[in-house]
Amino acid sequence: MLTVGQLARIFNVSTKTLRHYDAVGLFIPASVGGENSYRYYAPDQLGELKRILFLRSMGVGLEVLRELKDCGALHDDKRIKRILEEQADTIRGDIERQHQLLQSVVQMIDYINHAGRLEIEPRIVKKSAFKVVGMEWQSAKSHGSIPDMWERFNMREHEIRNKVKPDVAYGICITDHEQEFSYVAGFEVHTEELPDGMVSITVPEQTYAVFSHRGKLEGIGKTMNWVYGNWLPQSGLQPVLGMDFELYDERFLGTDNDATEIDLYVPILQK
Repeated sequence: MLTVGQLARIFNVSTKTLRHYDAVGLFIPASVGGENSYRYYAPDQLGELKRILFLRSMGVGLEVLRELKDCGALHDDKRIKRILEEQADTIRGDIERQHQLLQSVVQMIDYINHAGRLEIEPRIVKKSAFKVVGMEWQSAKSHGSIPDMWERFNMREHEIRNKVKPDVAYGICITDHEQEFSYVAGFEVHTEELPDGMVSITVPEQTYAVFSHRGKLEGIGKTMNWVYGNWLPQSGLQPVLGMDFELYDERFLGTDNDATEIDLYVPILQK
Protein backbone atom coordinates (compact mmCIF):
# COMPACT_ATOMS: atom_id res chain seq x y z
CA MET A 1 0.00 0.00 0.00
CA LEU A 2 1.10 3.56 -0.70
CA THR A 3 0.70 6.61 1.50
CA VAL A 4 -0.38 10.10 0.36
CA GLY A 5 3.21 11.27 0.63
CA GLN A 6 4.53 8.43 -1.52
CA LEU A 7 1.90 9.10 -4.23
CA ALA A 8 2.73 12.79 -4.13
CA ARG A 9 6.42 12.03 -4.76
CA ILE A 10 5.70 9.53 -7.53
CA PHE A 11 3.44 11.90 -9.49
CA ASN A 12 5.03 15.20 -8.45
CA VAL A 13 1.81 16.61 -7.00
CA SER A 14 1.03 18.06 -3.61
CA THR A 15 -0.52 16.05 -0.81
CA LYS A 16 -3.11 18.82 -0.59
CA THR A 17 -4.22 18.00 -4.15
CA LEU A 18 -4.63 14.32 -3.35
CA ARG A 19 -6.60 15.07 -0.19
CA HIS A 20 -8.86 17.38 -2.20
CA TYR A 21 -9.47 14.64 -4.79
CA ASP A 22 -10.50 12.39 -1.92
CA ALA A 23 -12.79 15.05 -0.43
CA VAL A 24 -14.68 15.54 -3.71
CA GLY A 25 -14.94 11.80 -4.33
CA LEU A 26 -12.69 11.75 -7.39
CA PHE A 27 -9.77 9.62 -6.14
CA ILE A 28 -10.54 7.76 -2.94
CA PRO A 29 -7.97 5.75 -0.95
CA ALA A 30 -8.31 1.99 -0.82
CA SER A 31 -8.32 2.15 2.97
CA VAL A 32 -7.98 4.53 5.90
CA GLY A 33 -6.06 3.63 9.04
CA GLY A 34 -8.39 3.08 11.99
CA GLU A 35 -6.04 4.55 14.57
CA ASN A 36 -4.11 7.20 12.64
CA SER A 37 -6.63 7.97 9.85
CA TYR A 38 -3.81 7.70 7.30
CA ARG A 39 -4.89 7.25 3.69
CA TYR A 40 -3.53 4.17 1.93
CA TYR A 41 -3.69 3.54 -1.82
CA ALA A 42 -3.38 0.26 -3.67
CA PRO A 43 -0.77 -0.10 -6.47
CA ASP A 44 -3.53 -0.85 -8.99
CA GLN A 45 -4.90 2.70 -8.41
CA LEU A 46 -1.81 4.28 -9.97
CA GLY A 47 -3.18 4.03 -13.50
CA GLU A 48 -6.40 5.82 -12.48
CA LEU A 49 -4.51 8.65 -10.80
CA LYS A 50 -2.19 8.96 -13.80
CA ARG A 51 -5.20 9.40 -16.11
CA ILE A 52 -6.87 11.90 -13.79
CA LEU A 53 -3.71 14.01 -13.57
CA PHE A 54 -3.22 13.86 -17.34
CA LEU A 55 -6.77 15.03 -18.04
CA ARG A 56 -6.41 17.78 -15.44
CA SER A 57 -3.26 18.92 -17.27
CA MET A 58 -5.44 19.19 -20.40
CA GLY A 59 -7.76 21.56 -18.54
CA VAL A 60 -10.61 19.10 -17.97
CA GLY A 61 -12.59 20.17 -14.92
CA LEU A 62 -13.02 18.21 -11.71
CA GLU A 63 -16.79 17.99 -12.18
CA VAL A 64 -16.36 16.40 -15.62
CA LEU A 65 -13.84 13.92 -14.22
CA ARG A 66 -16.14 13.10 -11.32
CA GLU A 67 -18.99 12.39 -13.76
CA LEU A 68 -16.72 10.15 -15.84
CA LYS A 69 -15.69 8.18 -12.79
CA ASP A 70 -19.23 7.86 -11.44
CA CYS A 71 -20.45 6.34 -14.71
CA GLY A 72 -17.37 4.16 -15.17
CA ALA A 73 -16.14 6.06 -18.24
CA LEU A 74 -12.83 7.33 -16.93
CA HIS A 75 -11.05 4.87 -19.24
CA ASP A 76 -13.51 5.20 -22.15
CA ASP A 77 -11.14 6.62 -24.79
CA LYS A 78 -13.91 7.49 -27.26
CA ARG A 79 -15.73 9.55 -24.65
CA ILE A 80 -12.45 11.12 -23.50
CA LYS A 81 -11.74 12.05 -27.12
CA ARG A 82 -15.08 13.93 -27.39
CA ILE A 83 -14.36 15.77 -24.15
CA LEU A 84 -10.89 16.76 -25.38
CA GLU A 85 -12.38 17.95 -28.70
CA GLU A 86 -14.80 20.17 -26.77
CA GLN A 87 -11.89 21.38 -24.65
CA ALA A 88 -9.92 22.18 -27.81
CA ASP A 89 -12.84 24.28 -29.12
CA THR A 90 -13.01 26.14 -25.81
CA ILE A 91 -9.28 26.84 -25.89
CA ARG A 92 -9.50 28.08 -29.49
CA GLY A 93 -12.23 30.49 -28.43
CA ASP A 94 -10.13 31.70 -25.51
CA ILE A 95 -7.14 32.20 -27.81
CA GLU A 96 -9.25 34.21 -30.26
CA ARG A 97 -10.57 36.42 -27.46
CA GLN A 98 -7.05 36.94 -26.14
CA HIS A 99 -5.85 37.73 -29.67
CA GLN A 100 -8.56 40.37 -30.04
CA LEU A 101 -7.62 41.79 -26.65
CA LEU A 102 -3.95 41.88 -27.70
CA GLN A 103 -4.87 43.77 -30.87
CA SER A 104 -6.81 46.32 -28.84
CA VAL A 105 -3.91 46.79 -26.43
CA VAL A 106 -1.42 47.20 -29.30
CA GLN A 107 -3.75 49.70 -31.02
CA MET A 108 -3.96 51.69 -27.80
CA ILE A 109 -0.16 51.70 -27.45
CA ASP A 110 0.17 52.88 -31.06
CA TYR A 111 -2.45 55.55 -30.49
CA ILE A 112 -0.68 56.87 -27.38
CA ASN A 113 2.62 56.86 -29.28
CA HIS A 114 1.35 59.07 -32.09
CA ALA A 115 -1.22 61.14 -30.18
CA GLY A 116 0.72 61.57 -26.94
CA ARG A 117 -2.31 60.89 -24.75
CA LEU A 118 -4.59 58.10 -23.60
CA GLU A 119 -8.11 59.46 -23.79
CA ILE A 120 -10.21 60.25 -26.82
CA GLU A 121 -13.01 62.65 -25.87
CA PRO A 122 -15.40 63.16 -28.79
CA ARG A 123 -18.11 65.74 -29.22
CA ILE A 124 -21.58 64.63 -30.30
CA VAL A 125 -22.96 67.12 -32.83
CA LYS A 126 -25.78 67.30 -35.34
CA LYS A 127 -24.76 68.93 -38.61
CA SER A 128 -27.12 70.13 -41.34
CA ALA A 129 -26.73 68.95 -44.92
CA PHE A 130 -24.09 70.76 -46.96
CA LYS A 131 -22.68 70.67 -50.48
CA VAL A 132 -19.02 70.02 -51.33
CA VAL A 133 -17.28 70.53 -54.68
CA GLY A 134 -13.92 68.91 -55.27
CA MET A 135 -11.94 66.07 -56.82
CA GLU A 136 -12.89 62.42 -56.37
CA TRP A 137 -10.83 59.25 -55.86
CA GLN A 138 -12.57 55.88 -56.30
CA SER A 139 -11.22 52.60 -54.96
CA ALA A 140 -12.64 50.63 -57.90
CA LYS A 141 -11.04 52.58 -60.75
CA SER A 142 -8.88 55.54 -59.72
CA HIS A 143 -5.13 55.45 -60.26
CA GLY A 144 -2.63 56.55 -57.62
CA SER A 145 -3.43 57.23 -54.00
CA ILE A 146 -5.59 59.65 -52.03
CA PRO A 147 -2.51 61.75 -51.07
CA ASP A 148 -1.65 61.96 -54.81
CA MET A 149 -5.17 63.20 -55.51
CA TRP A 150 -4.86 65.82 -52.73
CA GLU A 151 -1.69 67.14 -54.39
CA ARG A 152 -3.51 67.55 -57.71
CA PHE A 153 -6.47 69.13 -55.95
CA ASN A 154 -4.34 71.64 -54.05
CA MET A 155 -3.08 72.96 -57.40
CA ARG A 156 -6.66 73.50 -58.63
CA GLU A 157 -8.60 74.48 -55.51
CA HIS A 158 -8.60 78.13 -56.67
CA GLU A 159 -11.00 77.10 -59.46
CA ILE A 160 -13.79 76.47 -56.96
CA ARG A 161 -16.01 79.55 -56.63
CA ASN A 162 -18.22 80.76 -53.81
CA LYS A 163 -16.60 78.80 -51.01
CA VAL A 164 -18.53 79.03 -47.72
CA LYS A 165 -15.29 78.98 -45.70
CA PRO A 166 -12.17 79.31 -47.88
CA ASP A 167 -9.91 78.19 -45.01
CA VAL A 168 -11.82 74.97 -44.29
CA ALA A 169 -11.38 71.93 -46.55
CA TYR A 170 -13.09 68.55 -46.35
CA GLY A 171 -12.09 64.97 -47.05
CA ILE A 172 -15.39 63.15 -47.57
CA CYS A 173 -15.30 59.35 -47.25
CA ILE A 174 -18.18 57.47 -48.89
CA THR A 175 -18.77 53.71 -48.43
CA ASP A 176 -21.68 51.96 -50.12
CA HIS A 177 -23.41 48.72 -49.15
CA GLU A 178 -21.10 46.74 -51.44
CA GLN A 179 -18.09 48.19 -49.56
CA GLU A 180 -16.86 50.21 -52.54
CA PHE A 181 -15.08 53.30 -51.29
CA SER A 182 -14.70 56.79 -52.71
CA TYR A 183 -13.14 59.94 -51.33
CA VAL A 184 -13.75 63.58 -52.25
CA ALA A 185 -11.33 66.39 -51.39
CA GLY A 186 -13.15 69.71 -51.59
CA PHE A 187 -14.76 72.80 -50.11
CA GLU A 188 -18.26 73.61 -48.98
CA VAL A 189 -19.91 75.86 -51.57
CA HIS A 190 -23.00 77.97 -52.23
CA THR A 191 -22.94 77.50 -55.99
CA GLU A 192 -23.80 74.88 -58.60
CA GLU A 193 -20.76 75.87 -60.69
CA LEU A 194 -18.56 72.83 -61.28
CA PRO A 195 -14.95 73.10 -62.54
CA ASP A 196 -13.91 70.61 -65.22
CA GLY A 197 -13.03 67.20 -63.82
CA MET A 198 -14.56 67.88 -60.40
CA VAL A 199 -17.67 66.53 -58.72
CA SER A 200 -20.39 67.88 -56.47
CA ILE A 201 -21.79 65.88 -53.56
CA THR A 202 -24.30 66.65 -50.84
CA VAL A 203 -23.47 65.42 -47.36
CA PRO A 204 -26.81 64.67 -45.65
CA GLU A 205 -27.92 65.96 -42.29
CA GLN A 206 -26.44 63.65 -39.72
CA THR A 207 -25.45 63.23 -36.08
CA TYR A 208 -21.71 62.73 -35.61
CA ALA A 209 -19.20 61.74 -32.99
CA VAL A 210 -16.36 64.21 -33.61
CA PHE A 211 -12.83 63.10 -32.74
CA SER A 212 -9.65 65.17 -32.96
CA HIS A 213 -6.62 63.57 -34.54
CA ARG A 214 -3.31 65.12 -33.55
CA GLY A 215 -0.03 64.40 -35.30
CA LYS A 216 1.11 63.35 -38.74
CA LEU A 217 -1.63 62.37 -41.17
CA GLU A 218 -0.11 58.92 -41.61
CA GLY A 219 -1.52 58.16 -38.15
CA ILE A 220 -5.17 58.77 -39.12
CA GLY A 221 -5.67 55.07 -39.81
CA LYS A 222 -4.64 54.18 -36.26
CA THR A 223 -6.99 56.79 -34.84
CA MET A 224 -9.88 55.48 -36.93
CA ASN A 225 -9.08 51.88 -35.97
CA TRP A 226 -9.27 52.91 -32.32
CA VAL A 227 -12.53 54.81 -32.87
CA TYR A 228 -14.31 51.95 -34.65
CA GLY A 229 -12.61 49.05 -32.87
CA ASN A 230 -12.59 50.36 -29.30
CA TRP A 231 -14.33 53.62 -28.53
CA LEU A 232 -17.61 53.07 -30.39
CA PRO A 233 -18.20 49.50 -29.07
CA GLN A 234 -17.42 50.63 -25.52
CA SER A 235 -19.59 53.73 -25.79
CA GLY A 236 -22.65 51.83 -26.94
CA LEU A 237 -23.04 54.14 -29.95
CA GLN A 238 -23.78 52.61 -33.34
CA PRO A 239 -21.92 53.87 -36.43
CA VAL A 240 -23.97 54.48 -39.58
CA LEU A 241 -22.89 53.39 -43.06
CA GLY A 242 -22.61 56.46 -45.27
CA MET A 243 -20.41 59.53 -45.28
CA ASP A 244 -17.82 60.33 -42.65
CA PHE A 245 -15.37 63.13 -43.22
CA GLU A 246 -12.16 64.88 -42.21
CA LEU A 247 -12.24 68.62 -41.54
CA TYR A 248 -9.08 70.63 -42.24
CA ASP A 249 -8.93 74.17 -40.84
CA GLU A 250 -6.23 76.51 -39.49
CA ARG A 251 -5.01 73.74 -37.16
CA PHE A 252 -3.75 71.78 -40.16
CA LEU A 253 -0.03 72.55 -40.31
CA GLY A 254 1.09 70.01 -42.90
CA THR A 255 0.92 66.25 -43.42
CA ASP A 256 4.19 65.55 -41.60
CA ASN A 257 3.81 68.06 -38.77
CA ASP A 258 3.46 66.50 -35.32
CA ALA A 259 1.42 69.52 -34.18
CA THR A 260 -1.18 69.12 -36.95
CA GLU A 261 -4.76 68.65 -35.76
CA ILE A 262 -7.84 67.74 -37.78
CA ASP A 263 -11.37 66.70 -36.85
CA LEU A 264 -12.85 63.33 -37.80
CA TYR A 265 -16.64 63.25 -38.12
CA VAL A 266 -18.05 59.74 -37.67
CA PRO A 267 -21.81 59.36 -38.38
CA ILE A 268 -23.71 57.61 -35.60
CA LEU A 269 -27.26 56.51 -35.03
CA GLN A 270 -29.11 59.23 -33.18
CA LYS A 271 -30.79 57.99 -30.00
